[in-house]
Amino acid sequence: MNVKILTGKRAIVTGASSGIGAAIAHRFATEGADIWAVGGGNTEGLRDTVNGNAACGVRAGGKGYDFTRPQAAGTAVREGADFLGGLDILVNCASGRNFKALAELSDADIDFMFDLNAKSFFFASREATRIMTPQGRGHIIMMGSVSGERARPMRSLYCATKAAVHSLTQSMALELGPLGLRVNCIAPGLINSGRVEKILEGDLDYFRKRIAGIPLGRLGDPGQIAAVVLFMVSPENDFMNGAIVPVDGGSMAG
Repeated sequence: MNVKILTGKRAIVTGASSGIGAAIAHRFATEGADIWAVGGGNTEGLRDTVNGNAACGVRAGGKGYDFTRPQAAGTAVREGADFLGGLDILVNCASGRNFKALAELSDADIDFMFDLNAKSFFFASREATRIMTPQGRGHIIMMGSVSGERARPMRSLYCATKAAVHSLTQSMALELGPLGLRVNCIAPGLINSGRVEKILEGDLDYFRKRIAGIPLGRLGDPGQIAAVVLFMVSPENDFMNGAIVPVDGGSMAG
């Protein structure tokens, strides 16, 4: 008999309209978790995620929010917890990219990236902490990046926001661990999501250079990230806290 390891768990996944977030939400649903999928402007993608989760036989809902107003992330968690009747797992996955030269960054670029990639994580995590602390248990998973550990040219803004997420993960783990909550971060390398595929298709030389830097010689897949996140919140993994886990085909090893 196949035992679903997240049966009875209630999970909120942000960035769930497509790519890694959608894959995480679906993997959780296949393992029995009820899901509140948080999207942005991609209403069709969010609808597909919610319908796919519901097809797994779990309670599934979701809504689009504008995380460029980062306080909306706290609202998303409150509304999700109301829908689910509580909260056991939060996955902060919503994020964006900006690969401009430093001198070309506008004020709006800087505000947008920090609001979406960093401040929204604060607001969502604060709300989840308020809900989880009285029950003395819960998981918060942060979506970082290898770029939060290794700087790259033309990536100063993206790298800075992801480094902030990594630092926040470790600070929260120290503070919340004694309360029974565990906070960990996954740091993907180059993953073949829709957005990345479009970027790479537009610059084949850049694509070849990036592949050459991955010892496994290929891109990752959103489902592979989802599998690692599932392990991070699984009952078998009950001692991981404050970890930054790279899933990058070995690119950080060099």
